Amino acid sequence: MKKLLLFVIPFLLCGCSTSGSSVSESSKTSEESSKSLIPSDSNILVAYFSVTNHTKEIAVKAQEYLESDIFEIVPSQEYTAEDINYNSDCRANREQNDPNARPVIKYSIEDISKYDTIVLGYPIWWGQAPKIMYTFVESYDLTNKTIIPFCTSGSSPIGSSAINLAIREPNANWLEGKRFPAGATKEDIASWLDSYIDKEEKDMKLLIDEKELNVSWEDNDSVKALKNLLPLTINMHEYGGFEQTGSIGSSIIRNDRQIDVVPGDIVLYNGNAISVFYNNSAWSYTRLGHINMDNADLNNLLNKASVTFVLK
Repeated sequence: MKKLLLFVIPFLLCGCSTSGSSVSESSKTSEESSKSLIPSDSNILVAYFSVTNHTKEIAVKAQEYLESDIFEIVPSQEYTAEDINYNSDCRANREQNDPNARPVIKYSIEDISKYDTIVLGYPIWWGQAPKIMYTFVESYDLTNKTIIPFCTSGSSPIGSSAINLAIREPNANWLEGKRFPAGATKEDIASWLDSYIDKEEKDMKLLIDEKELNVSWEDNDSVKALKNLLPLTINMHEYGGFEQTGSIGSSIIRNDRQIDVVPGDIVLYNGNAISVFYNNSAWSYTRLGHINMDNADLNNLLNKASVTFVLK
Protein backbone atom coordinates (compact mmCIF):
# COMPACT_ATOMS: atom_id res chain seq x y z
CA MET A 1 0.00 0.00 0.00
CA LYS A 2 1.34 3.43 -0.94
CA LYS A 3 2.02 6.01 1.76
CA LEU A 4 0.32 9.35 1.19
CA LEU A 5 1.91 12.64 2.14
CA LEU A 6 -1.08 14.82 2.92
CA PHE A 7 -1.27 18.58 2.51
CA VAL A 8 -4.32 20.00 4.30
CA ILE A 9 -5.33 23.32 2.78
CA PRO A 10 -7.88 26.01 3.55
CA PHE A 11 -11.01 25.20 1.62
CA LEU A 12 -11.33 28.74 0.40
CA LEU A 13 -8.59 27.73 -2.02
CA CYS A 14 -10.46 24.71 -3.36
CA GLY A 15 -12.78 24.76 -6.02
CA CYS A 16 -15.35 18.25 -11.96
CA SER A 17 -18.20 14.78 -15.10
CA THR A 18 -19.59 11.08 -14.85
CA SER A 19 -20.00 5.48 -12.76
CA GLY A 20 -15.88 -0.87 -10.60
CA SER A 21 -16.10 -3.38 -8.20
CA SER A 22 -17.33 -2.74 -4.70
CA VAL A 23 -16.17 -3.44 -1.18
CA SER A 24 -18.98 -5.34 0.96
CA GLU A 25 -16.13 8.20 7.44
CA SER A 26 -14.40 15.41 8.10
CA SER A 27 -13.38 18.63 7.32
CA LYS A 28 -10.69 20.05 9.51
CA THR A 29 -9.62 23.17 7.68
CA SER A 30 -6.72 25.37 8.66
CA GLU A 31 -5.63 28.90 7.81
CA GLU A 32 -2.13 27.52 7.44
CA SER A 33 -1.11 24.53 5.31
CA SER A 34 0.09 21.52 7.27
CA LYS A 35 1.10 18.01 6.37
CA SER A 36 0.83 14.58 7.93
CA LEU A 37 1.96 11.16 6.83
CA ILE A 38 -0.47 8.29 6.46
CA PRO A 39 1.04 5.14 8.05
CA SER A 40 2.43 2.53 5.69
CA ASP A 41 -0.36 0.11 6.60
CA SER A 42 -3.02 2.73 5.85
CA ASN A 43 -6.06 1.50 3.94
CA ILE A 44 -7.13 3.64 1.00
CA LEU A 45 -10.47 3.56 -0.82
CA VAL A 46 -11.29 5.03 -4.22
CA ALA A 47 -15.03 5.78 -4.30
CA TYR A 48 -16.71 7.21 -7.39
CA PHE A 49 -19.98 7.98 -9.15
CA SER A 50 -20.10 7.81 -12.94
CA VAL A 51 -22.80 7.81 -15.57
CA THR A 52 -20.90 8.18 -18.85
CA ASN A 53 -17.82 6.29 -17.61
CA HIS A 54 -15.42 9.25 -17.75
CA THR A 55 -15.12 9.38 -13.95
CA LYS A 56 -14.93 5.60 -13.82
CA GLU A 57 -11.89 5.61 -16.09
CA ILE A 58 -10.04 8.04 -13.79
CA ALA A 59 -11.08 6.13 -10.67
CA VAL A 60 -9.89 2.79 -12.01
CA LYS A 61 -6.50 4.26 -12.96
CA ALA A 62 -6.16 5.79 -9.48
CA GLN A 63 -7.11 2.49 -7.84
CA GLU A 64 -4.56 0.58 -9.91
CA TYR A 65 -1.81 3.07 -9.09
CA LEU A 66 -2.60 3.12 -5.37
CA GLU A 67 -3.32 -0.63 -5.21
CA SER A 68 -6.37 0.29 -3.14
CA ASP A 69 -9.95 -0.89 -2.76
CA ILE A 70 -12.56 0.64 -5.05
CA PHE A 71 -16.29 1.29 -4.57
CA GLU A 72 -18.77 2.41 -7.21
CA ILE A 73 -21.57 4.66 -5.98
CA VAL A 74 -24.49 3.10 -7.81
CA PRO A 75 -27.92 4.77 -7.64
CA SER A 76 -30.91 2.60 -6.82
CA GLN A 77 -32.62 4.21 -9.79
CA GLU A 78 -29.96 4.36 -12.48
CA TYR A 79 -29.67 7.43 -14.69
CA THR A 80 -30.75 7.15 -18.32
CA ALA A 81 -29.65 9.38 -21.17
CA GLU A 82 -32.92 11.30 -20.81
CA ASP A 83 -32.26 11.74 -17.08
CA ILE A 84 -29.14 13.78 -17.85
CA ASN A 85 -30.46 15.66 -20.89
CA TYR A 86 -29.59 19.12 -19.62
CA ASN A 87 -31.77 20.88 -22.20
CA SER A 88 -34.96 19.48 -20.74
CA ASP A 89 -36.74 19.28 -17.41
CA CYS A 90 -34.79 16.13 -16.70
CA ARG A 91 -34.31 14.25 -13.47
CA ALA A 92 -30.77 15.56 -12.96
CA ASN A 93 -31.93 19.16 -13.42
CA ARG A 94 -34.67 18.71 -10.83
CA GLU A 95 -32.29 17.08 -8.33
CA GLN A 96 -29.60 19.74 -8.71
CA ASN A 97 -32.19 22.47 -8.15
CA ASP A 98 -33.62 20.77 -5.05
CA PRO A 99 -31.49 21.38 -1.92
CA ASN A 100 -33.15 18.40 -0.22
CA ALA A 101 -32.62 15.90 -3.03
CA ARG A 102 -30.67 12.86 -1.88
CA PRO A 103 -30.82 10.02 -4.44
CA VAL A 104 -30.70 6.59 -2.83
CA ILE A 105 -27.51 4.55 -3.22
CA LYS A 106 -28.01 0.90 -4.07
CA TYR A 107 -25.04 -0.58 -2.21
CA SER A 108 -23.15 0.37 0.93
CA ILE A 109 -19.61 -0.01 2.22
CA GLU A 110 -19.63 -2.77 4.80
CA ASP A 111 -16.88 -1.33 7.03
CA ILE A 112 -15.92 2.30 6.37
CA SER A 113 -13.87 2.36 9.57
CA LYS A 114 -11.00 0.45 7.99
CA TYR A 115 -10.24 3.27 5.54
CA ASP A 116 -8.05 6.21 6.52
CA THR A 117 -8.07 7.92 3.13
CA ILE A 118 -10.80 8.17 0.50
CA VAL A 119 -10.17 9.35 -3.05
CA LEU A 120 -13.61 10.63 -4.05
CA GLY A 121 -14.60 11.09 -7.70
CA TYR A 122 -17.65 12.50 -9.45
CA PRO A 123 -18.77 14.39 -12.59
CA ILE A 124 -19.64 18.06 -12.53
CA TRP A 125 -23.34 18.73 -13.01
CA TRP A 126 -24.17 22.44 -13.34
CA GLY A 127 -21.01 23.45 -11.49
CA GLN A 128 -21.57 21.11 -8.55
CA ALA A 129 -21.27 17.49 -7.51
CA PRO A 130 -24.35 15.38 -8.27
CA LYS A 131 -26.70 15.17 -5.31
CA ILE A 132 -25.96 11.46 -4.93
CA MET A 133 -22.51 12.53 -3.70
CA TYR A 134 -24.24 14.38 -0.86
CA THR A 135 -26.03 11.13 -0.05
CA PHE A 136 -22.70 9.32 0.08
CA VAL A 137 -20.94 11.87 2.30
CA GLU A 138 -23.89 12.06 4.70
CA SER A 139 -24.26 8.27 4.90
CA TYR A 140 -21.00 7.55 6.74
CA ASP A 141 -19.00 8.76 9.70
CA LEU A 142 -15.95 10.26 7.98
CA THR A 143 -14.49 11.80 11.12
CA ASN A 144 -10.71 12.27 10.85
CA LYS A 145 -10.60 10.57 7.47
CA THR A 146 -8.65 12.25 4.68
CA ILE A 147 -10.74 12.97 1.57
CA ILE A 148 -9.04 13.66 -1.75
CA PRO A 149 -11.72 14.81 -4.22
CA PHE A 150 -11.51 14.83 -7.99
CA CYS A 151 -14.00 15.52 -10.73
CA THR A 152 -14.40 15.13 -14.46
CA SER A 153 -15.92 17.63 -16.85
CA GLY A 154 -15.59 18.96 -20.36
CA SER A 155 -14.46 22.38 -19.18
CA SER A 156 -15.98 23.28 -15.80
CA PRO A 157 -13.47 23.51 -12.92
CA ILE A 158 -13.95 21.75 -9.62
CA GLY A 159 -14.96 25.16 -8.24
CA SER A 160 -17.02 25.06 -5.05
CA SER A 161 -18.25 21.50 -5.58
CA ALA A 162 -15.80 19.95 -3.10
CA ILE A 163 -16.35 22.77 -0.60
CA ASN A 164 -20.08 22.09 -0.60
CA LEU A 165 -19.43 18.39 0.00
CA ALA A 166 -17.05 19.26 2.85
CA ILE A 167 -19.78 21.29 4.52
CA ARG A 168 -21.77 18.05 4.83
CA GLU A 169 -18.92 16.37 6.77
CA PRO A 170 -16.94 19.07 8.58
CA ASN A 171 -14.98 16.58 10.69
CA ALA A 172 -13.01 15.09 7.80
CA ASN A 173 -9.69 16.34 6.45
CA TRP A 174 -10.58 17.56 2.97
CA LEU A 175 -7.68 18.17 0.60
CA GLU A 176 -7.58 20.33 -2.50
CA GLY A 177 -9.46 18.79 -5.40
CA LYS A 178 -8.57 18.44 -9.06
CA ARG A 179 -10.46 18.35 -12.35
CA PHE A 180 -9.62 15.79 -15.04
CA PRO A 181 -10.82 15.84 -18.64
CA ALA A 182 -12.13 12.69 -20.25
CA GLY A 183 -9.31 10.46 -21.39
CA ALA A 184 -6.73 11.61 -18.84
CA THR A 185 -3.79 9.19 -18.92
CA LYS A 186 -2.51 7.03 -16.09
CA GLU A 187 0.59 9.23 -16.12
CA ASP A 188 -1.66 12.26 -15.40
CA ILE A 189 -3.30 10.41 -12.51
CA ALA A 190 0.02 9.17 -11.13
CA SER A 191 1.54 12.66 -11.27
CA TRP A 192 -1.42 14.05 -9.30
CA LEU A 193 -1.35 11.31 -6.70
CA ASP A 194 2.41 11.64 -6.40
CA SER A 195 1.87 15.05 -4.81
CA TYR A 196 0.47 13.12 -1.85
CA ILE A 197 2.77 10.10 -1.97
CA ASP A 198 5.94 9.63 0.03
CA LYS A 199 8.00 8.51 -2.94
CA GLU A 200 10.71 6.95 -0.78
CA GLU A 201 8.15 4.46 0.48
CA LYS A 202 6.95 3.37 -2.95
CA ASP A 203 7.99 -0.18 -3.67
CA MET A 204 8.09 -1.55 -7.20
CA LYS A 205 7.60 -5.28 -7.63
CA LEU A 206 8.74 -7.32 -10.63
CA LEU A 207 7.09 -10.51 -11.82
CA ILE A 208 8.28 -12.51 -14.81
CA ASP A 209 5.86 -15.19 -15.96
CA GLU A 210 4.01 -14.69 -12.64
CA LYS A 211 7.16 -15.37 -10.57
CA GLU A 212 7.92 -12.52 -8.16
CA LEU A 213 11.62 -11.65 -8.15
CA ASN A 214 13.96 -9.95 -5.73
CA VAL A 215 15.28 -6.80 -7.43
CA SER A 216 17.76 -4.13 -6.33
CA TRP A 217 16.50 -0.98 -8.09
CA GLU A 218 18.72 1.93 -9.05
CA ASP A 219 18.09 5.31 -7.44
CA ASN A 220 17.77 7.41 -10.58
CA ASP A 221 15.26 9.50 -12.51
CA SER A 222 14.47 6.70 -14.96
CA VAL A 223 13.32 4.38 -12.15
CA LYS A 224 11.26 7.21 -10.65
CA ALA A 225 9.63 7.84 -14.03
CA LEU A 226 8.98 4.13 -14.45
CA LYS A 227 7.10 4.04 -11.16
CA ASN A 228 4.71 6.63 -12.55
CA LEU A 229 3.66 4.12 -15.20
CA LEU A 230 2.64 1.39 -12.77
CA PRO A 231 1.10 -1.05 -13.22
CA LEU A 232 2.97 -1.97 -16.38
CA THR A 233 2.88 -5.20 -18.40
CA ILE A 234 5.39 -5.83 -21.20
CA ASN A 235 5.30 -8.79 -23.55
CA MET A 236 9.01 -9.42 -24.03
CA HIS A 237 10.75 -11.42 -26.73
CA GLU A 238 14.17 -13.09 -26.74
CA TYR A 239 16.90 -11.27 -28.63
CA GLY A 240 20.47 -12.15 -29.47
CA GLY A 241 20.82 -15.12 -27.15
CA PHE A 242 21.38 -12.89 -24.14
CA GLU A 243 18.26 -10.83 -23.32
CA GLN A 244 14.50 -10.48 -23.22
CA THR A 245 13.31 -7.09 -24.44
CA GLY A 246 10.02 -5.24 -24.98
CA SER A 247 8.53 -1.80 -25.48
CA ILE A 248 7.24 0.30 -22.57
CA GLY A 249 4.71 1.95 -24.85
CA SER A 250 6.03 5.46 -24.18
CA SER A 251 9.33 7.24 -23.65
CA ILE A 252 10.75 8.16 -20.25
CA ILE A 253 13.80 10.07 -19.12
CA ARG A 254 17.12 8.31 -19.77
CA ASN A 255 20.81 8.76 -19.07
CA ASP A 256 22.43 6.31 -21.47
CA ARG A 257 26.09 5.39 -21.33
CA GLN A 258 28.19 2.51 -22.61
CA ILE A 259 28.06 -0.24 -19.98
CA ASP A 260 28.83 -3.93 -19.58
CA VAL A 261 25.78 -5.86 -18.47
CA VAL A 262 25.72 -9.19 -16.63
CA PRO A 263 22.99 -11.78 -16.08
CA GLY A 264 20.20 -10.28 -14.01
CA ASP A 265 20.70 -6.68 -15.14
CA ILE A 266 17.59 -4.68 -16.09
CA VAL A 267 18.18 -1.70 -18.36
CA LEU A 268 16.31 1.00 -20.26
CA TYR A 269 17.08 0.99 -23.99
CA ASN A 270 16.52 4.06 -26.14
CA GLY A 271 14.19 5.52 -23.49
CA ASN A 272 11.23 3.40 -24.57
CA ALA A 273 12.12 -0.27 -24.05
CA ILE A 274 13.25 -2.48 -21.18
CA SER A 275 15.71 -5.33 -21.51
CA VAL A 276 16.53 -7.98 -18.91
CA PHE A 277 19.66 -10.09 -19.41
CA TYR A 278 20.51 -13.73 -18.84
CA ASN A 279 23.93 -13.51 -20.53
CA ASN A 280 26.68 -10.89 -20.72
CA SER A 281 26.50 -8.05 -23.21
CA ALA A 282 27.54 -4.43 -23.70
CA TRP A 283 25.83 -1.39 -25.23
CA SER A 284 24.59 2.10 -24.40
CA TYR A 285 21.88 1.77 -21.73
CA THR A 286 20.45 3.34 -18.60
CA ARG A 287 20.64 0.98 -15.63
CA LEU A 288 17.34 0.29 -13.89
CA GLY A 289 18.13 -2.58 -11.52
CA HIS A 290 19.44 -6.07 -10.99
CA ILE A 291 17.58 -9.34 -10.33
CA ASN A 292 19.16 -11.13 -7.40
CA MET A 293 19.19 -14.70 -8.74
CA ASP A 294 21.88 -17.16 -9.73
CA ASN A 295 22.77 -17.48 -13.39
CA ALA A 296 21.35 -20.98 -13.87
CA ASP A 297 17.93 -19.92 -12.57
CA LEU A 298 18.04 -16.76 -14.68
CA ASN A 299 18.77 -18.82 -17.75
CA ASN A 300 15.84 -21.13 -17.02
CA LEU A 301 13.57 -18.13 -16.50
CA LEU A 302 14.61 -16.03 -19.49
CA ASN A 303 16.10 -18.27 -22.16
CA LYS A 304 12.88 -18.86 -24.08
CA ALA A 305 11.00 -17.32 -26.96
CA SER A 306 9.05 -14.82 -24.84
CA VAL A 307 8.16 -13.86 -21.28
CA THR A 308 5.58 -11.65 -19.58
CA PHE A 309 7.28 -8.87 -17.63
CA VAL A 310 5.05 -7.16 -15.02
CA LEU A 311 5.86 -4.17 -12.81
CA LYS A 312 3.46 -3.17 -10.06
